[in-house]
Amino acid sequence: MNWNDVQFALFDPTILGNTTFVVNGPNYRIDGVELQLVARITDGLTLQGSSTWNSPSQTSAPCLIDNHVGSPNLGNCITEVKGNAFPNPFGELGTRPAFSPAVEFNLRARYDWAINNYKPFVMVGASHIGDMSNQPASYLFGDIPSEAIPTTTHLRYDQPGYTTYDASVGVAKDNWTARLYGQNLGNSDASTFTSSAQFIKSEVPLRPRVVGLTVGYKF
Repeated sequence: MNWNDVQFALFDPTILGNTTFVVNGPNYRIDGVELQLVARITDGLTLQGSSTWNSPSQTSAPCLIDNHVGSPNLGNCITEVKGNAFPNPFGELGTRPAFSPAVEFNLRARYDWAINNYKPFVMVGASHIGDMSNQPASYLFGDIPSEAIPTTTHLRYDQPGYTTYDASVGVAKDNWTARLYGQNLGNSDASTFTSSAQFIKSEVPLRPRVVGLTVGYKF
C-alpha cells in the first residue's frame, strides 16, 4: 500500500509558538501480509484468528519551509530555531513511522457441547500487539536523563509489545444464557499511548483485569 501526503498536526509551543496547525507530511510504503482463519476442528471445536505482519517505510522527506521575508534561509528547510537545532518533525527517509507495530495477531478457540437440554460452552483467547514508537524516528528520545522533565511536546517513547488473554464459560437452555467471563486475565498494564504533550511523560494503560457475570434472555 502507498500512503501519500499523510497529514500531521503539529503543536510544540516552545519551538513553533502556542498554536496547532495541520500540514501535509511524508509518503509511506507499507509491505505486509494479512492472514485470517476460521476452522471447525471437531463437531464442537471452532478456531478463529487473524494476524498481520507489516514493514512500513517513509519514502519522502518533506520539511517545514522558512517563509519569513528577509530570512537568509528563505525557501529552505528550517533546521534551527532560536539558536537550537530543529529536528525534522516529519521523520527520516527510510524509517518506520509511529504507531506501526511489525506484528499483530489474535486467536480464539470455542468449544460447544450438549448435556440433555443444556448447551454449555467454553472459550479462550489471546491478542498480541507488537513493539512500536509514539513519534517518528527523528524526534528526541524521551527516556534520556536530560528529558526527565520534558522540554518539548514531541518526545519519542518506545511502547513495548504486549499480549492479553481472556476466557469465558457459560451455558444456554431454551431462551436463557448465563456466562462467566474474564478480560485481560494476565492483568497487563502496558501503555496504549505514551506522550509528552503536557510536558510530562504520560501513559494510557490497558484496562485492568475484569471478571464478570452476564445473564440473558431472548424474547
